[in-house]
Amino acid sequence: LLAAGPLCTTAPSAGAAATATSAATVSVNAGQSLATVPATAIGTNGSVYDSKLTDAAVPGLLKQAGVGLVRFPGGSSSDSYNWKTNSDLTYGTQAVDFDHYATMLQQSGAQGMVTVNYGSGDTIGAAETPAETGAQLAADWVRYANVTHNYRIKYWEIGNEIYGNGTYSANWETDKHCASGSNPSNCGPAVYAQNVKAYIAAMKAVDPTIQIGVVLTAPGNWPDGVTSAGSPQPWNQTVMTALAGQIGFADVHWYPQNPSSVTPPGPTDAGLLAASAQIPAMVSTLHTQLGQYAGSSTVPIMVTETNSVSSNPGKQTVGLVNALFLPQDYLGWLANGVASVDWWQIHNGIVTSGDNGSGLYGSAAYGDYGMLADGSCATDGSQLCEPAADTPFPAYNGMALLGQFVHPGETLVAASSNQSLLQAYSVKAADGSLRVLLVNNDPTNSYQVGLGYTGFTPATGTPTVTTMAGPTAALTTAGAGTASSQTVAPYSAVLVTLHPGGTVTPPPTPGTPTASGVTGSSVTLGWAASTGAAGYDVVRLAGSAETVVAAPTSASATVTGLQPNTAYTFAVYARDAAGNRSARSGSVTVTTAAASGGGSCKVGYSVNDWGSGFTATLLLTNTGSTPVNGWTLSFGWPGNQQLTNGWNAGWTQSGSTVTGTSLSYNGALAPGASTSIGFNAAYSGSNQAPSGFTLNGAVCS
Repeated sequence: LLAAGPLCTTAPSAGAAATATSAATVSVNAGQSLATVPATAIGTNGSVYDSKLTDAAVPGLLKQAGVGLVRFPGGSSSDSYNWKTNSDLTYGTQAVDFDHYATMLQQSGAQGMVTVNYGSGDTIGAAETPAETGAQLAADWVRYANVTHNYRIKYWEIGNEIYGNGTYSANWETDKHCASGSNPSNCGPAVYAQNVKAYIAAMKAVDPTIQIGVVLTAPGNWPDGVTSAGSPQPWNQTVMTALAGQIGFADVHWYPQNPSSVTPPGPTDAGLLAASAQIPAMVSTLHTQLGQYAGSSTVPIMVTETNSVSSNPGKQTVGLVNALFLPQDYLGWLANGVASVDWWQIHNGIVTSGDNGSGLYGSAAYGDYGMLADGSCATDGSQLCEPAADTPFPAYNGMALLGQFVHPGETLVAASSNQSLLQAYSVKAADGSLRVLLVNNDPTNSYQVGLGYTGFTPATGTPTVTTMAGPTAALTTAGAGTASSQTVAPYSAVLVTLHPGGTVTPPPTPGTPTASGVTGSSVTLGWAASTGAAGYDVVRLAGSAETVVAAPTSASATVTGLQPNTAYTFAVYARDAAGNRSARSGSVTVTTAAASGGGSCKVGYSVNDWGSGFTATLLLTNTGSTPVNGWTLSFGWPGNQQLTNGWNAGWTQSGSTVTGTSLSYNGALAPGASTSIGFNAAYSGSNQAPSGFTLNGAVCS
C-alpha cells in the first residue's frame, strides 16, 4: 500500500520508454498580470458522511496541497441535513458533525464554507421547539459558528444545485418547496430567489460580515438557458434579477463530462484535457450576466464543485489524466479572476459501475471522486478494494503540484505555447522569482520546449524542476534543464522555479497624486512621473485594504464609477516592465461633488416584517422635469431600527439617520424614471416607517 502522503522523491524516475519528440516554444510575459492568487484559490469539499474526514492525516495532507478552503456539509446532502442533530432526513445520523469539521479547519489552516439547508430547511425547522423557518435555522447555524464558538466561517451559500429539483425535469436535489409530480411549476428560480431573500436577511442579522453565495448555473452547461413552466426565464436571469445587490458571490459547479449512461460515448481523455479552454468564455458570460441582471459585473465567482465527470465516476477519476486536468481546471478559472475552485472531494468511496473501458488511460477497474482513498470495497461481488484510507490518488498529486505552483498573494502572469497539446502557465512571487508550469496533454509525444521571457531575466544555472508523471502521477524534484530549455514527457507536467538574475531594483516612488476635474462620479488624478516606469497602478485605499482602480501607462488617470458627495483616498505605485512595484506614493483624499437634480421626487416604501427584523423595498421616482444625475436619499427612523445590509445603493447609518447613494448603474434618473432599492434591518419593539424622505436635500412626497 502507498504511504499517506504525496508520491514524492528527490530524483527523477528512470526507464521511461522512448517516444517521439517535437519542438515547442513557450513565451512568458512577466509584466502582463492576469490575476492575483486569492487565499481561497485552492479549495475542496468535505462531507458529513465521510467517516475518514476526521482522520489524523487529513489536516496535514490538505495543508501540504495548499488547500485554503473546505466546503461542508457536502453537495446534495446539504439540502437534507439537520446541523443541530447531525442527521439526514433519509440516512439518519451522520459520521461527521459541524464541530468535527471546524476542528479540521483549524488544524489545516483552511477557511470554511457552509452550505445551509434550503431544500428541507422549512421542514426541519417546523419540528423545532419553538418552530422555525429554514431561514431561521440557517441563522442559528451562523450564530453557533461565529458568535457562540467564534469559528469565523466567512463564506455561506444557500442550497446546492437547486435547479436539480425537477423544475427542468431532472430531479436529484431535495426541495420540499416543490409540488409532487414531474416538472413542478411552484419551485423554480423565482421561488428560490424569493426565499433566499429571507435567508440572507436572517443570516446577515446575526453576522453582517459574512459573504452569502447563491446557486447559479455555469454558462453553456445544463440547465443554462433552459426554460419551463416553473422557469419562464432562464435560471440565472431570474435569480440575478430578483437578488440584484444582494449576491455575495456567484456559486457555480462545473463537471465538463457526463458518463456514458447519460451522454454516450461518455468521457474521453482528450476531451477532458481540452475542456479548460471553455473556461474564459464561461467567466466572461457570467460577468456579463451579473452586470446586466444583478447590477454589478464584479460580484465574486466561486466554483464550489468541479471534477472530471458529473456522475458515476469511472477509472479516469483515479488516474493520471485527472491529475493532469486538475491544475489546468483550477488555473483556467483563477487566471480569469475566480475567487475559489473547490474539488469534489476529499474522500468519496469506490464506484465500479462507471466508465472503465480500455479507451481510457489506466488500469483501474473502479472510480472515486475522492482525491484520497477511503479504503472502501465494492459491494458487487468483484472483491475490488481501494488502497488504505488517506492514500493519495493521482488527483491529490495534481493538487499538490498546483499548491507548489501558486501561493496566496502571488500574481499569475501571461504565458503561451505554440503547441495546442502543451499548456503553459506562469506565476510571479513576491520575492521576484518566477515559476512556469508546463502540462503535456499529448499521450505519445515529448516536447523539447524553448522558453523565452519578457520582463524577467532568469539567473544562470540549473533551475529546480518538479515533475508529475507515470500512472500514479508521482512527483519528483531535481535540478534539470535550463531556464530556456526543458523537456516535457508525454502525459506529464513540469514545474520550473526560476530566480531573477542580479538584484531587482524597483522603480522610484511616484509623486503624491493631485486631483482635478472632480464631478459627482469621477475624478482625474495626476502625479510626478517615476523615472523609467513602464506603467502605474492607481489604488483606492480603505483602511488596510487597497483596490486597483486604474492602470495607466502615463502619469495621470481618470477614475470613474464613484458616488456623489463621498470621500475617497487614492495612491499610486509605479511598475517596471517586469511588474516590479515601487513603494506606494503619498495619498490624496477627494470628496466627489454633490449630486445634481432632485427638486421633485416620490418614494414608495414597503416592508416585509418578521418580528425582529424586516426587508424594506423603496421605489424612488423622479417626478420633476429635469434629470437627476447621481442621487443621495436620506431619512430618519423614529425607533431603534438598525441597518444590516442593502442593495442597489451605497447604504450607511449614523444614529437614526440612514443614507443611500446611487451606484454607477442607477444614478441617472430621467424625468418620470424610477429605480428600486432596498435593505434589511433589525429592530425591537415597534417598527414605524420613516416620516419622510429627502433626495439630494429636497423633500420627497
